[in-house]
Formats: sequence, structure tokens, C-alpha cells
Amino acid sequence: MHKIPYTYTNKSKQVFYLMIVALLILRLILMGEIYFFDLKGYDVYLLPTVLYYLVLFIIVTGIFFGYKFFFTLYDEEKIVYCNLLLKKSSSIDFSEIAFARFGRRGIALYRSPSPEEKDKPDLFIPFFRFGIIQAIPVNAFFETLIEKRKTQDLQIEKEFKVLPGYTRIWNLVSLVYAFLSFCLLIVAMEPLYTVIVLFQNFA
Repeated sequence: MHKIPYTYTNKSKQVFYLMIVALLILRLILMGEIYFFDLKGYDVYLLPTVLYYLVLFIIVTGIFFGYKFFFTLYDEEKIVYCNLLLKKSSSIDFSEIAFARFGRRGIALYRSPSPEEKDKPDLFIPFFRFGIIQAIPVNAFFETLIEKRKTQDLQIEKEFKVLPGYTRIWNLVSLVYAFLSFCLLIVAMEPLYTVIVLFQNFA
């Protein structure tokens, strides 16, 4: 059984996530100091703040690592697209595929030999699901379809030269995440300074 998984878009996104986690940890440490040093006037915000940061952490983690819940499996007989978040899957037999379109949003597989652009595919494998699809498994799947074309009536259409998500424009996305990480570093200076000052004055 072969697998077509997804991965994170770029390393800058991972750094951005780590910066968010670091900022949340700093805020929690600050709340902990308020509790342990018994700072009056701020304790009323402790529980709501901790719950807020916990929910925020879960949401952010889900957004950044949601790609792990989506993948495609295939063997010599069948292709299965899996969505573990919704606990759903859809499949199609290789022998049923008459047309395969590698578009800019994903791979559309049809039982019809001449589908229109507006026709809904019988199976769709998106390139983006909280991350980007891995290029090497997609290429291996493309080669498998070419091999299948030797033994069955199968048309393949490819609308790109470079797999979407791996073009140069995505370098701009990486720069955006790097800039946001720098902004978070500046924002984190204030709670870090507050944590240090409180520790020095009350510890």
C-alpha cells in the first residue's frame, strides 16, 4: 500500500508556531507568578486566562498540524482518500478511471472519459490540506497512472510544470512567516521582562 501524505508548507511556518508556543508559555508563567506571589487585583483573571490560552493553544496546534489527518492510500487495485478529522473516506478503483486531471488545486479522477471542467470528479485529491502534499509520492502516483495507461483506456491531463506549493511564489509565504515570527519575538519581550522583574522582586 502506497501513501501520499501532506507536510508543513515551509520551515518558517514551524518557527512561527514555536514562537506562538513560546509566547503562550511566557503568558502562563506570568499567570503562575501572579498566583504564587499572591498579587492582589490580578488573581481574578487567572482561571479565565489559563482557559483562554489552553483553547488558543489547541486551535493553533490544530491549524499548524492538521495536515497529519489527511492522506491518500493506493495499491494496484484501489485509491482511497482519507479525512480522519471528519472520519470520512472516498475511493475509486484504478480500473474505473477513464480520465485523470492534475490541476492546480489537486488531482481529479473521473470515470467519464471526457469530463467538463464543471463536472464533479469521482475522486479528488487536494494539494492543500493545512499543509502541502508531498511531491515525491505525487510523482510516483503520476508514474503509476502512466503505467496503467498501457493496459487500459486512460487519459491524463497535467496543467502545471512545477507542483503547486513548490513554486517560487511560496518563497514569499516563507518570508511572511519569518516576518511574523520576528513580530512575535518583539511582542514576547514585554511578558519576558515582566516575568523577570516579578521573579526578582518577589522570589
